[in-house]
Amino acid sequence: MAQGRQYLFQPPEHGVLVELYLPKRADFQGVLYDTLTDAFDAARIRAYLADPHNREHVVRLLERHWPDLVADLDAIAGRLEGGIQGYTMYEVDGVYAGAAGVVTERTQVVRIMFLPRLDALAERIRFDGDPGRNRARLRAEAKVLLRDYGADRAFLRAREPDAAPELVALCAALEDWVDELGLVLFGFVMGRVCLAIRDRNLRPEEEIWVTSTWGFTLNALRFGAGETGGSGMS
Repeated sequence: MAQGRQYLFQPPEHGVLVELYLPKRADFQGVLYDTLTDAFDAARIRAYLADPHNREHVVRLLERHWPDLVADLDAIAGRLEGGIQGYTMYEVDGVYAGAAGVVTERTQVVRIMFLPRLDALAERIRFDGDPGRNRARLRAEAKVLLRDYGADRAFLRAREPDAAPELVALCAALEDWVDELGLVLFGFVMGRVCLAIRDRNLRPEEEIWVTSTWGFTLNALRFGAGETGGSGMS
């Protein structure tokens, strides 16, 4: 058996799994591909949001149900270190009740994984003096904060008024990350797609769906890179 580098099981990373549901139509494909590939680059996201026409649309899209994001849009955009890291696509046959009766339509699903930079957070948030144990503890706490608290500091403090400062600091960092995620996903990706439907006079859909699974776990099998510490799948 050949020796040398091999794939190694990595510690769990917790984040948010998102799926976008759009009609599988030819007139959607160009704007969807361009938007998703541009979403890799934080500078392109900032440039898009700086344009007054685009910004007005994003504000109207979000202000009713996410006013805090709109109020801090410039600050959140300014601290973006990146956008999405990648995406996958698949297709399903959709059947739903429309205004004129039962509708069948080929549906395109875009899946995106958003992962906070937990190892970077472990450099400044200390639960344990040992680096390996600290990374493992931080991952475990991040999973709970995402799944059970929605990375919401107010909710954490209401439920746990005596929460340790390190836990509050981690929740605050994850709350900021969720705002960045929201800006990338709704302000740029979905905002740009919806604006293109309007500006290009494409046939609109009654609804375009975005679903999210909070606190999903990723265990990567990484070639030639290992790390000690941390539990397995959870």
